[in-house]
Amino acid sequence: MRSTLIDKLVEESPDTPVILGHRGVRHAHITENTLEAFEEAFRRGARGIEIDVESTADGKLIVINRWFCKARLGFFPWEKELAELRAAARQEGIEVPLFHDACGFMASRKESIFNVEIKSSHRFICHTARKAVNIIRHHGIDDRVILSSFDLNTLITTRFFHRTIETAYLFRLNDRTVRIEDKKRWRFKINTLLNRSGIKGFLAGADTLHPEITLFPKPGSGEKIWMKGAKLLGKRVNAWTVDEPEEMEKAVAAGVGVVISDKVGGNPSL
Repeated sequence: MRSTLIDKLVEESPDTPVILGHRGVRHAHITENTLEAFEEAFRRGARGIEIDVESTADGKLIVINRWFCKARLGFFPWEKELAELRAAARQEGIEVPLFHDACGFMASRKESIFNVEIKSSHRFICHTARKAVNIIRHHGIDDRVILSSFDLNTLITTRFFHRTIETAYLFRLNDRTVRIEDKKRWRFKINTLLNRSGIKGFLAGADTLHPEITLFPKPGSGEKIWMKGAKLLGKRVNAWTVDEPEEMEKAVAAGVGVVISDKVGGNPSL
């Protein structure tokens, strides 16, 4: 269900969306998805943060982006056990936090929003989501969490293990895949079109839609079908990644409640 606390924060800011720091902060002297990045986001004026959660080979939940991990460390998070991954990260001057530590950080931040994006998925049950909701419960921050994912199964798993936490369906203009060869397959192309439509969010019973800002129409040019569906069913619409003034204009015109941004405090229009 939609978080009453998040609804309250949105209602208190009727003219501009509530801003979350994407992975804390990015493109700064601080590494994204670290406790230091989360502190910096709040220092810059964010009302919350968005983070990425992955599982390691030994089943530990960590805060890291899979593409960042591959680019900086040379492997994906699920390919290494926690100790080996952290050792490799420290050689690069990066301290990878456990999801438990991130939840502990947010527990001390009252009246703030915590967008947890689950990156990992499994065929039947998303064990990353199952473990994540247990950790969230342990820290008592359920009422201000949005658990988001591009994956239908992850959202269904989340709802099965937590009946009231707010869930959000992420979708974008062009899907990404770990295996480049998948992009040539017709199933991937059809799936991309389905994902782009936002329909999976409705099928999964997500409380909120999280479309990429490029999917929003220009102000005054009409509404997309998923926008009409969200209004009809009482779903909140949030947007990512909103960095430029014209992107914020699109978000405001669409009545977006929350935006995720790489430029918290770095752009006067944000």
